[in-house]
Amino acid sequence: MISDIHFVMKTWSARILLTVTVITVPVARGSIQNDSVQHLVSNSATAVSVAKPATQPTTGKTSIFAVVGTSVILVYPFQTQKTLLTVWNVDLINGTQCHVSYLSTKNISDTNCSENINWLSRPDQDYALLIKTVQIFNEGLYKCSISPDRGIAIHEYTLTVLVPPQVFLTYGSNRTAVCVAAAGKPAAQISWGPKRDFSLVNETLPNGTKTIISTCHITSAEENNLTCHISHPAWNNSRVLLLESGRNDQHLKASKMPLLYSIISLLLGIILVLLFIYLARLLYGKQKEADTSKHPETISRPSIQISSHLPDQWPMF
Repeated sequence: MISDIHFVMKTWSARILLTVTVITVPVARGSIQNDSVQHLVSNSATAVSVAKPATQPTTGKTSIFAVVGTSVILVYPFQTQKTLLTVWNVDLINGTQCHVSYLSTKNISDTNCSENINWLSRPDQDYALLIKTVQIFNEGLYKCSISPDRGIAIHEYTLTVLVPPQVFLTYGSNRTAVCVAAAGKPAAQISWGPKRDFSLVNETLPNGTKTIISTCHITSAEENNLTCHISHPAWNNSRVLLLESGRNDQHLKASKMPLLYSIISLLLGIILVLLFIYLARLLYGKQKEADTSKHPETISRPSIQISSHLPDQWPMF
């Protein structure tokens, strides 16, 4: 009986201990987890506060377009106090990289760019960059970084260079008209008036420019009214080309040109021959006068003869 009581007490004691252990473990886990979270948050807050700069950088981006052969001025758009360091980093489309910088504390300016890219004036007074003559290879990214007393300010320019095309309108083969916009950047847009179907050929040149050739069929009645319209970002207004005269007139003019050239050549030849003859006679006359002055002719004078009928002696007075 006593042994049964001891067995029951041990059994209940084991159950109570197990129950307490089961209840205690989640609480301990929660405590451990809470401590870990607090420690992580504390460390993260410390790391953020250390990495956080005194002031956030001021940034900006601008896309600009410039026609080849013109000048471009890139200015820093934000107002700022005197800076310690100003740097223009240039990354051109052909892979060339260079910089223009100014250190105000020592009044030192440095650059490894070409003479075409430099400060607009004095860097201690103006941060603007000047591109004297824009070329196709000047296309690219221009980034200005300014370091005031605290923080940094950055502004980026993306420069796109425009090249206006050379345009003309002429006759093609098989009663066609051909409108050409050559060596433009970007490619020009071509349309016809009155509206009609046409074909386009797009050619890319080694320097990155493009030539557009548009061809359309025409009739005799349309020749005097046909126009080619060409638009390009480098122009404020579109170019309109007029097909000046009909195909027959063109052929007639072409056939008359050799005859006209022949007549002009013949007239010039006659004039040259006459001029040669005139000069030859003039030189011959001058030469004859010179010979006459060197060898004058002998002048014959009549001799005086005494008449035989005169008396032998003259009378004495």
